[in-house]
Amino acid sequence: MGDIMRKFCEKCLKEVNCEYFEDNNEIVVNNKTIKYLEKYYICSECNNKFYDDLYDYNVSAVNNELRKLNNLVTIDEIKEIMKKYNIGKKPLSVVLGLGEVTITRYLEGRNPTKDNSDLLKCINTNPFLYEMFLIANKDKITNIAFKKSLGKTKQLELVKNKSKLYDTTLYIIKKIGEITPLALQKVLYFAQCFSNKFLNEYLFDDTAEAWVYGPVYKDIYDSLSYYKYELINYDELLKDYDFNLNKNEKDYLDYIIKYFGCYSACILREMSHLTNPWISAREGLGKEEYSSRTIELNSIDTYIKDICNKFKISNIEDINKYSERLFKEAQTMIEDLIYV
Repeated sequence: MGDIMRKFCEKCLKEVNCEYFEDNNEIVVNNKTIKYLEKYYICSECNNKFYDDLYDYNVSAVNNELRKLNNLVTIDEIKEIMKKYNIGKKPLSVVLGLGEVTITRYLEGRNPTKDNSDLLKCINTNPFLYEMFLIANKDKITNIAFKKSLGKTKQLELVKNKSKLYDTTLYIIKKIGEITPLALQKVLYFAQCFSNKFLNEYLFDDTAEAWVYGPVYKDIYDSLSYYKYELINYDELLKDYDFNLNKNEKDYLDYIIKYFGCYSACILREMSHLTNPWISAREGLGKEEYSSRTIELNSIDTYIKDICNKFKISNIEDINKYSERLFKEAQTMIEDLIYV
């Protein structure tokens, strides 16, 4: 016996006591047998079977099963796409070059065309393809919607590629707890600078670009820029696998975090401005001039050798002497700017 409740019976034309039922049912649509879970009420007065507020559910259930039989994208898959790429219904429609309300209609139960279904299925499994659509149509959606969606897309790509840079990023964020994208970029830079010295190889293969506000790893910038100047929420980030870092690398990063992760984003920015690899990469550029020039690893090698000789850095704890000196110089630079 089903649950007793009050609903409007379309035969009695009034609100009545009725029973709620769920049964496996099947109907034929376009010569195809559709099996689905039917939900309905039975009127206690006239024994009429009716749907009332369950009508939309049953239509959606039949359509979903029909989509599966025709290998069309399902409502759940569309919702998965929206969540995966952090994008709303209307922006997703626009990004894919569909009508503004197309995705909304699909979510409401209307079946997609085969071409649109194939497109949605493709982007669901291929973040690189989705990124092409997103960038091509970025001017058609808001900047914040673009950055949020691009961020999630880049995180998906970095995870898919098992990026060592992204692993390092996640480890630093988790260990520090509260860090902004700007500060993170500088900690990554200093981690890369000393890694060849103390790990006998660079921590990751990616190179930084010499931006106005210091060294920047473009893929990490794109994946986290929607945080702007706010603290990064580690729990929101995509992390489908454990850190691809061995014990030596983690121990090394713990020291880098200890000696550089303690400073503010403003201080870290000025500290990075004092390093020769960044200065050399921006040679000939104006102070506020945009640049995507790469900070070459051989430039970092030369600089770190000079630094290690100058500060007599023979073990990892000695890095503290260098970071403290940089901090004092950066602090002086900031004070000079304040009092100019």
